[in-house]
Amino acid sequence: MKNKEKMVAIVTGASSGIGLATAKMLIQKGVKVYGIAHNDFKCDFDYTKCDVTNVESIQSTLKQIFEREGKIDYLVNCAGMGISGSVENSPDEKIKKIFDVNFFGTVNMCKAVIPYMRKNNFGHIVNISSVAGELPIPFQTFYSATKASIESFTAGLSMEVKPFGIKAVCVLPGDTKTGFTNAREKNPLDDESYENRVNKSVGQMEKDEQNGMTPESVAKVICKALFKKNPKPINVVGFKYKLFIFLSKILPKKLVYKILFDLYAK
Repeated sequence: MKNKEKMVAIVTGASSGIGLATAKMLIQKGVKVYGIAHNDFKCDFDYTKCDVTNVESIQSTLKQIFEREGKIDYLVNCAGMGISGSVENSPDEKIKKIFDVNFFGTVNMCKAVIPYMRKNNFGHIVNISSVAGELPIPFQTFYSATKASIESFTAGLSMEVKPFGIKAVCVLPGDTKTGFTNAREKNPLDDESYENRVNKSVGQMEKDEQNGMTPESVAKVICKALFKKNPKPINVVGFKYKLFIFLSKILPKKLVYKILFDLYAK
């Protein structure tokens, strides 16, 4: 492992939540951090307003960072959003938007950073998936789908870039207390066929999130994955969620889905 004091990191979604906690923790560990977010915010580290769905903006931002630093060692993709509601009534533009931000935003950042990492034959990429990618949550089906996609994408990517000294891994948080809860875009179109179940499901999820782990606890796992010479491909945050995922793999899928239905869709 190279000297962390000289490392350069890019963190997306750095204006709040897990992204902000990660940026601050990396700075504490002596890493030079460049934060990226789609909105303006006050911070004590270098920050660039950049939309992860805008390829030209990403390429321009990374080029400037590389020209200034001569390298990009770490990329942490924390930018993301959530929507809720039934699949049947979800507007097409909302479905496209969540995939553009969560999945393609991650893809865009990885594609843009890899050429710079290859030049130095070194790089660590951490993509934020979710326990919800392994255990799909009804009425947040599209969020779960984007996170499952990130996990598959990262696994394939890691094998492609391994010969270049680049590692790509996933971190899977469970319920985390951040502003993500209030920022979730709720579907106003659900009719009486779904409305009560949607409200109950989202209400339970919001309660779980607000009683969940801190973003700093997730940031610790992210930093550990970045600094390890041989990080695990999948890094689940919290013993409880590790247990849930383990059980989901050994129990019959029919039973797993019944439990999820009873919790979030009944």
